[in-house]
Amino acid sequence: MKTNNLKLFMTLSLCMIAFSFFTKSAFAIENDDITGIWEMRGYGWVLEIDEATVSMYDRTTISCLPNKTYPIAMFKETASCKDAVLVVKIGISTYTLDKLPKLPELCTRKLPRKRKLDPLFNYDVLWNTINEQYAYFETRDVDWQKSYDTYRSKITNTTSEAELFIICQTMLDEFNDGHVNIEASDKVMEKAAEITSFDVQPDPDMKKLYKAISKKYIPNYKAHNFTRTVWGKINAKVGYVQVNGMTSQSHYGLEPDMSLKEATKKYLKAYASSADPMQDEVDGMHKTMQAVLNDLADTEHIILDVRFNAGGLDAVSFAILQYFTKESFVAFSKHARNGDGFTSTYTYTLDPASQVYKGKLHILQSHWSASAVETMLLASLQLDHVSRIGSPSEGIFSDALEKVLPNGWSFTLSNEAYMTPDGKNYEAQGIPATIDLNYPRDEHEFFDKLTKELHTTGDKAIESVLKLAIQD
Repeated sequence: MKTNNLKLFMTLSLCMIAFSFFTKSAFAIENDDITGIWEMRGYGWVLEIDEATVSMYDRTTISCLPNKTYPIAMFKETASCKDAVLVVKIGISTYTLDKLPKLPELCTRKLPRKRKLDPLFNYDVLWNTINEQYAYFETRDVDWQKSYDTYRSKITNTTSEAELFIICQTMLDEFNDGHVNIEASDKVMEKAAEITSFDVQPDPDMKKLYKAISKKYIPNYKAHNFTRTVWGKINAKVGYVQVNGMTSQSHYGLEPDMSLKEATKKYLKAYASSADPMQDEVDGMHKTMQAVLNDLADTEHIILDVRFNAGGLDAVSFAILQYFTKESFVAFSKHARNGDGFTSTYTYTLDPASQVYKGKLHILQSHWSASAVETMLLASLQLDHVSRIGSPSEGIFSDALEKVLPNGWSFTLSNEAYMTPDGKNYEAQGIPATIDLNYPRDEHEFFDKLTKELHTTGDKAIESVLKLAIQD
């Protein structure tokens, strides 16, 4: 998966968001009948709900592992229960759970320590979870049975944790899917790096690049949360908005003169104490977008630059796009893998904000534009006044479904399909650009290309909009 340019800030924030997914906004106490055992359709989760807690289990045909437990008092009223079916709405998504008569027998077993650490068992749980939940084997051209035979043969009862990590990571790399990843403890991953002697080329300083772009075109730009969102007028006709993440957009009182360490500490403290931190992110984006439109309302074109944005929350993405549509429209359809098929498909309708931009929108995108950014790009295909400039996006639309292994490692996979209202799926392809500038996929080549442009001809994507504005 791509690293984020505000690495510490984003890593901690994303961890908090993952935590809040089920703690802060998942289940309601709408009536007294939600206690019991529930199985979510399409996600491999079993939930045990009593009067005090909600306990989650990751279930496969060979395992059922406790994941997390949350106090029920933290859940908000976002679910409805009827006829032994629980419907949960989280952000822009809807989930359905069916009531079970009792906790599956596999979930009641307590694994001995030796079994938890068994490298063969851990491998089998990893393989089976992906085998039962992953949605894109054919799309990604992965022969999963062949992978099982190839990589399991490399494992014995004496395989070390570092060796097991290398084997699993190598196998998962074959997906070429930014939402398929595995993480062990720092100690294990550091040992694995030593064994493989992998020479890691330092990540290019994308933050330096996108700050340079802002300074060149809008030297007196305004900013929210450092460079999370920046905006300003390039000229009387063209405004520029750069959004570098679909998280860390809440208004928690960060000051420009704070150090990153101070800002991170203050942000996470506010996030952790919030009654609904996910809603804070959405509300924060709305507040910023209202300021953006107040400053840029009299322009005829707005450039929305998300070339350096690796994603975050879908709801934040749509809190941006709402300001660029005058009418409600169906933004996408979605379903998740469920056994040999998929869950029921549902559609999401995006309503306009109370204040909307009247001019044309030009979205700058790249192969770095990923995940939650891509759901916005997917929806933008329905809007005639929107153009996309750059290169196809990364092509990872599914939420990253997080799972655990018996030894405590975590991993993620893609189990959902986001589609246009007529069923077009852009997974692995990415959303195409209206004007394709053939950006390199390699991040270092991409960085070098844009840096060179900036100091010679000017940023070609931005310059193309400036030329178009002159012609209007």
